Amino acid sequence: MPFVLGLTLTVRVFALGTGDRAGKPAPTVLHVAVMQESPSLDLHKNSTLIARQIGAGQIWEKLVTLNGQSEVVPELAERFEISPDGKTLTFQLRRGVPFHDGSVMGAADVVASMNRWIDSYSPARELAGDSRFEEISGDVARIRFSSPAVTFPDMIAGSPQSAVITSAAACAAEDSRGFMSSYIGTGPFRLSEWKEGRYLRLEKFPAYLPYGTPGEPVDGWAGYKNPRVDEIYYHIVPQAATRLAGLLTGQFDVDYNVDNDDLPAIGGRNDIRSAVYQAGSLALIFNKQQGPCADLMFRQALNAVLDAEEIMRAVFGEQYALGSSYMEDTQLYWNSSAGEEHYNRSDPELARDLLKKSSYAGQTIRILTSVPGTTDRGVLALMAQLERIGVKARMEVVDWTTLLQYRNDPSRYDIYTSSFYSVPVPSLKLFFSPSFPGWSDDPLLARLLGDFNSAQSREEARERWEVLQGYSWEYLPVVNVGHFSQTHAWRDDVEGLTVFNGLYFWNAAIR
Repeated sequence: MPFVLGLTLTVRVFALGTGDRAGKPAPTVLHVAVMQESPSLDLHKNSTLIARQIGAGQIWEKLVTLNGQSEVVPELAERFEISPDGKTLTFQLRRGVPFHDGSVMGAADVVASMNRWIDSYSPARELAGDSRFEEISGDVARIRFSSPAVTFPDMIAGSPQSAVITSAAACAAEDSRGFMSSYIGTGPFRLSEWKEGRYLRLEKFPAYLPYGTPGEPVDGWAGYKNPRVDEIYYHIVPQAATRLAGLLTGQFDVDYNVDNDDLPAIGGRNDIRSAVYQAGSLALIFNKQQGPCADLMFRQALNAVLDAEEIMRAVFGEQYALGSSYMEDTQLYWNSSAGEEHYNRSDPELARDLLKKSSYAGQTIRILTSVPGTTDRGVLALMAQLERIGVKARMEVVDWTTLLQYRNDPSRYDIYTSSFYSVPVPSLKLFFSPSFPGWSDDPLLARLLGDFNSAQSREEARERWEVLQGYSWEYLPVVNVGHFSQTHAWRDDVEGLTVFNGLYFWNAAIR
């Protein structure tokens, strides 16, 4: 789902290919309005949703990806194999795939990319342990694990920090923040300009080597990509009303983030199309390193008083669904009711009893939330609920980039809000990691996660996930408040869009 935001006037121009447009017809341009911007498009190290939805599958591709049934299928790999014991994963690479800088992908690039991703992404690092990818030949790469890792392909295909493939040289060239200093992918578009705070421009990569069968529709994120626009502008427009007005007047072809309050304005119009799907979950993340929320009994008291429906409606209007499952309806295989007895209790009496058993001494709870968006409305509802049991709270509202900085400092907050978007396997939920802000360092939680990761079959992993989710509702690394839907809207003359856990433009055209 494309979006971008920022407030500077810096312009970065990326000269990644050959050719100019002298004597050529004017390019076909798709204009997309998005509500926020990412600090980087380095998907190995950045889990910001907008970065992934602009870059994944469009600028970057992966060894494997997900089809419409969330099954793992080859992308830059021609095929892959898992050994019978589940400990060795081997990838035969597609040959002759060009990078945006003109070089050709080989196993050395895959090894550098995948090992950088493992080192940067805590769930992958925890599953892999000391294991890393190695080059077997120029077009074969392999990783061997010390224990079964049957869900590792799912992790590669759908992780929030994407396992994208870039050149070995690009992996080695980092800026002062540790992010890639250039974005060299294999996808059908390449980044050509980023005017921070205003727009990001992609242009069609003329040497792109597609895979799949021409003429067959894209299946999920997989299949034949044939972009029929020359450029895509992602305009950074934090204000929902401005995005909507631009869509209705034709200034923008796509409004990537339709606000709940604006849904009536697009309903029933013949010139506007839209798509709605369950996109992820709203969570309250507890600071378990210090402060009141480090006390399990206090976390349980807060969870007992919560009215999830009141909070979800305040944030998402009617675009939500209640449910204790950590996984969305798009991942039915992993959907679980374990621990549901602890969900949405809205029981002040129980909460007061638990609070008395905790170490809470009347201090004010600090709740950190972000703009743009409406999560502050949900925090206000939460604060009113806490007042019913005598817990004082105050809210601090910052922009998303600042929240990403603040959440790393345990002295700044007790709870912060975040949306976690749909992932194909439960271990990709970042809040299970002891290094993720919130710091879930419980030994039993870690053991149950390890048991899940070392399952020898998906069936066994499914059984172990039931145990892990059930315990999570007791330990409360987060409170999974509920599931939200997302709406994208576009003008009727735009066609060929892909709607699958986001909105993608690799086959887009304008009639």
